[in-house]
Amino acid sequence: MRDFVGQVADAGCTVFIVHARNAWLQGISPKDNRALPPLRYEVVHRLKRDFPALTIVLNGGVTTNDEIATQLALLDGVMLGREAYRHPWLMADWDSRYFGDTDPSDSRDEVEDQMVAYMQRTVQAGEPWSHVARHVLGLRNGQPGARRWRQVWSDAALKLESPASVAQRARTPVLAGGLTTGPAAQNV
Repeated sequence: MRDFVGQVADAGCTVFIVHARNAWLQGISPKDNRALPPLRYEVVHRLKRDFPALTIVLNGGVTTNDEIATQLALLDGVMLGREAYRHPWLMADWDSRYFGDTDPSDSRDEVEDQMVAYMQRTVQAGEPWSHVARHVLGLRNGQPGARRWRQVWSDAALKLESPASVAQRARTPVLAGGLTTGPAAQNV
């Protein structure tokens, strides 16, 4: 890998995003390939030591802000893929944590409201809001009621309703026994 990076750098490339896991080409599924081969962060760290003038970014296996901080002490960047998709709220304080922004982060409700406004613009442009909604289903992961919230946003029977109506329904609390309260209770 060192020789490869050196040759590509000699050709003018200065940024390298390095996946820390080698794929096994036989014997396991693509899903297992994302978990079974061991992560080799030391290889990425060695590349940074060998090529300090290059921008070296780690990709693979990082899932917490503490892990990000550990890697940023050694590398120029960290790339998150699936974790950012599954748990987008992980990124809520990154502007202040990494870029010095002093504005407080929006709440999850405020982020959802902004997404609903975007979904409405998407509908007005002739696209289904569900194409946007599927990308924010992790917004409330780890919160009470997150499963039901995801179910409402994923319900195919609601795709003809307005995004604001679906958001109201998704936020309506569920009482014991499975009944919802408020005006969004019908058809849930």
